[in-house]
Amino acid sequence: MTNELFTIRDARPDDKAVLDGYANLEGMDAIPSIEGVRVAVNEDDEVVGFVRIALADDGTAFVNPVITHETWRGFGVGRALMEEALERHGELRLVSRGGSLPFYKALGYERIGWDLIEMSLVDDCDHCEMREECGPVPVRKVL
Repeated sequence: MTNELFTIRDARPDDKAVLDGYANLEGMDAIPSIEGVRVAVNEDDEVVGFVRIALADDGTAFVNPVITHETWRGFGVGRALMEEALERHGELRLVSRGGSLPFYKALGYERIGWDLIEMSLVDDCDHCEMREECGPVPVRKVL
C-alpha cells in the first residue's frame, strides 16, 4: 500500500530493533518475532509504524500490537495499517488498552465479549496489576 507520505511493506529482520524500541516506548515487551508484521515506512525506508497480526488456531486474526511513532501520529499511519490488515484477513480482533478506544471506534470497531478473545495471543488482562488504569476493552471489525 502506498500514499504520499509512507508505504506499507512486510517487516524485515533488520527492522526488529526499531519495532522493539517502539514497543518499549509504549510500555510493552519486545515483539516475539517479525512474523505477521507489516511496517509503514517513510521515503527513506525508515519505520514510522507497524502492526503485528497473530493468528489463532482457527485462523482468527488478532492485532497485537499496532504502534505509530509519536511524530507520525495524525498522518493516517495507524489507520492505513489497520485497514490493510483488515483487507488481508477479513476480520480483526484485539484488546484496546489505555486511551486507544476512540481510535478503534473511529475505524468502526465494536465491543465484543471476552469469550471471543484468544487469551494466549494477547496479554493476560485478568492478572495485570494495571488493569483498572488500562481499561482493556475487547473489540473487532468484520469486512
